[in-house]
Amino acid sequence: MVTVRPLWDHVGHAPRSPDRRRPGPAGPDGRCGVAMRASAPVHAGAVLGVGVVVLVSVLWFGGGAGTPEIAGLPSAGPLAEWGLPLARLGHDLCAVACVGALLAAGVLAPAGSPEAARCVRAAGWWALGWAFASLAGYVLTLSTFFALPPARVLAASHLLGYGTSLPQTRALLVVVAVTFVVALATLVPRLPRWLPLVPAVGALLPPAYVGHAASAADHDVAISALMAHLVGVSVWVGGLYAVLVHFRRSGDLAVVLARFSTIALCCFAAVAFSGLAGGWVRLETPSDLWQSGYGRLLLGKVAVLAVLGWFGWNHRRRTVMGVTDRGVRRTFVRLAAGEMAVMAAAMGLAVGLSRTPPPVGGDGHAAHGVLEYELAPFTPGALITEVRLDPLVLLLLALPAAGYLAGMRRAAGWPPARSFAWHAGLVLVALALVGGVGGYARAMASAYALQHVTLTVVAPLLLCLGAPVTLAARATGPSSQYGDLGSRAFGRRIVRPGLLLTAYPVLFLLLYGTAWLPWSLSAYGSHLATVALFLGLGLAVSWVLAGADPLPRPFPWAARARLLAVAAVVHLALGAYLLTGPRVAADWFLQAAEAGVPVADQRLAGAVHLIVPLLAFAPLAVRLALERQAARVRARERVADGHSSHTGTRGRPRA
Repeated sequence: MVTVRPLWDHVGHAPRSPDRRRPGPAGPDGRCGVAMRASAPVHAGAVLGVGVVVLVSVLWFGGGAGTPEIAGLPSAGPLAEWGLPLARLGHDLCAVACVGALLAAGVLAPAGSPEAARCVRAAGWWALGWAFASLAGYVLTLSTFFALPPARVLAASHLLGYGTSLPQTRALLVVVAVTFVVALATLVPRLPRWLPLVPAVGALLPPAYVGHAASAADHDVAISALMAHLVGVSVWVGGLYAVLVHFRRSGDLAVVLARFSTIALCCFAAVAFSGLAGGWVRLETPSDLWQSGYGRLLLGKVAVLAVLGWFGWNHRRRTVMGVTDRGVRRTFVRLAAGEMAVMAAAMGLAVGLSRTPPPVGGDGHAAHGVLEYELAPFTPGALITEVRLDPLVLLLLALPAAGYLAGMRRAAGWPPARSFAWHAGLVLVALALVGGVGGYARAMASAYALQHVTLTVVAPLLLCLGAPVTLAARATGPSSQYGDLGSRAFGRRIVRPGLLLTAYPVLFLLLYGTAWLPWSLSAYGSHLATVALFLGLGLAVSWVLAGADPLPRPFPWAARARLLAVAAVVHLALGAYLLTGPRVAADWFLQAAEAGVPVADQRLAGAVHLIVPLLAFAPLAVRLALERQAARVRARERVADGHSSHTGTRGRPRA
């Protein structure tokens, strides 16, 4: 039975075990550790002050607040006008601190680190602050919407209830619910420390989906860029906060800092790339960068990012490798404190930028129809030539590609065929999501079927033939940066014969037999979540069928054969239904279809499901048949050997 401790039981510090009680660096007078401890509140206050000052300056400069009221028109008043961006800044600071503390506890800290428990406790309090900042934003958003002072909104229950009808306030309610779940999860002592990090990162996304990027000229790219930007910033800034506050006096600082340095470099690249994509869709021409207030604020963010890059370069050059030295550790604390101040300024600048109107013409997705992005008239060649660069998808694909290459450098003699299979699978995923297939998938049944089959069958098979688990086992060990990855039982609860045999047909039935399909096509987020779910399903099934990696539990030959047969039958039945049955998501495809779409588009979708999966499953069926034949030959040989041994024993004369 899992026990939950009250929140007030977590206020005290976790006791240090005797073998891990290592003093922090001390100066000549032996009091450096005390000075560093006393400076933490000063650093926190300075960081908050910098963020508020920059935010107020940006709002005044960009016109996001402080505009004179028009006589005769209702107004929410200065409290709502200035309080809403300040509440958003508090929301962002608490979110960053919560994500960073959970990252430090679940990813950065070595096993058994006493600081990890303190990070989890701190994350719980930051999650509560995040929830209350979201509630404040909820009230202030309604106050701005109704042009009423916040006190009158709070006094009218029907006005508070109206927030469930607005996308912005609905998103804040989702954040409140998820952050309370995160806070409760930090109280469960036996819960894996990385688990609360997943909903915490998820709570970053709802405001981005309905924020200022939702009105950009290319809705999907803007939303994707903002999501990637928020996650990258939160992991980067929050991770540095956690390292500075919780580990600066720890004996584990060298290990934690080395791990965070790699993550910070990836986050820097993600923030730069997503920021470039987000700015590109908000500006009509490059001259808007210096001719509009919005563009000049973007240039300010670029300058801040360059300064942060300089801080990171100095960390890697001066502190990461030698932080065990007392003088180097003090240098790290000073650099990290300055970097946190610059990051706070960047967050204030970002909140102010979100309240600043973009240049005229930089928002106008209403002209793009139900898809909310431009789509060229369809031709077969457009499936290859069209490109829709999705920053979030590209960054998510870059991580496994880079990780696999890093593993290959450490595992000498890795087979080139496996490397080719892995990267070919990633290329297919990219083509299905950011190429022409991805662009037309929400407008054409045949393109959607091609995308679906690629992500559920073909690409997962190639990725699993790359044997990533085996590579992780060969490239890591107990002394590696993240421990021995090969010793961990990945997917033990997922790779179950009964679960996979049931999930594969049921998910396809729900997708095509309910309103799930038109709902998934109607918006970027729902479509991305659906394809991610089916990609995960395909990876689980292909992991079992490919046989390139060891499985976390026994999976007999008969169960693998049944799984392959079920998967093939599902695609055959679906293909036959699309060929002969009624039109699926007919209303949506009629609205979204571009010029040049074939009349018999759904029949093409049925043909895709009939042909492509069977071509991919055929080698697996041959392999299973050969395995069965080889097993029977070995069994006959064992019987023959046993029979000859028994005969020889019977014919031997007694002594």
